[in-house]
Amino acid sequence: MKGKSIFLGLSAISLIVLVFMAIFLWYLVAPRLVQIHPGLPIVVGLAMAMFAMMVTLGLLLILISTATEKNLLFPGENQLTVKVLFPITLAVGKLLGISKESVKRSFIQVNNALVRSLRGKIDNSRVLLLLPHCLQNYTCMYKITSTMENCRRCGKCVVGDLAKLAEKYGVVVSIATGGTLARRVIVETRPTVIVGVACETDLTSGIQDAYPIPVLGVLNERPYGPCRNTTVDLKRVEDALRFLLNSRFELGATVSPTAKKAGRYDQRTAAPV
Repeated sequence: MKGKSIFLGLSAISLIVLVFMAIFLWYLVAPRLVQIHPGLPIVVGLAMAMFAMMVTLGLLLILISTATEKNLLFPGENQLTVKVLFPITLAVGKLLGISKESVKRSFIQVNNALVRSLRGKIDNSRVLLLLPHCLQNYTCMYKITSTMENCRRCGKCVVGDLAKLAEKYGVVVSIATGGTLARRVIVETRPTVIVGVACETDLTSGIQDAYPIPVLGVLNERPYGPCRNTTVDLKRVEDALRFLLNSRFELGATVSPTAKKAGRYDQRTAAPV
């Protein structure tokens, strides 16, 4: 919970601020509401209180789901995290002197925990492994932005190993040079779930753009600075793929085409191996 606490803590602070703003607004408009009808301030106050209670309950369920990785959210509630809370927490974090990168990293961890809480309910029929072009060695003459087949797997960067992972697990892999191309790839491939590798900025924007498609984000590593000769922990990528491809077996669901293609299930029980 340590890394997730930044986002969750800022979300709680944001909620408190919004509640006090709502109370102050009610205080200002209450005299005017009395002029319309004596009971109107009470009605408006109760409506605002109910709304605040619902938002508080939603945040509490997000906190519990994140901590336990068990889905307790109402349908569509994850949209509150992705579309509403994240922009607000960025603004609050800026006011409190917390760097954008820290907030974004925390948001990615919370998002991943919420995706993992959907264990057994994820449609893993079309898994997309989406990678940034900066993983390729900067001096390589065989550019992979058009197709991964150009990779010679020389071992000078992790692209060859990622291509092997994609083949091993039978998933679609694509390279994106930016957010616009990433969105186009998603539209063209129509994945049901995504494993995305990128920096904090690209991952957070990608999670928002891809919604409601679930995205498991894996942060890249930048030993030479951003956007050049970056790398990624292959084990974390493989763990994400294994989780997504095996997630439906726990409820006894049918074997996904990608899992069947890669042969990662027991022929008798359809259990993951």
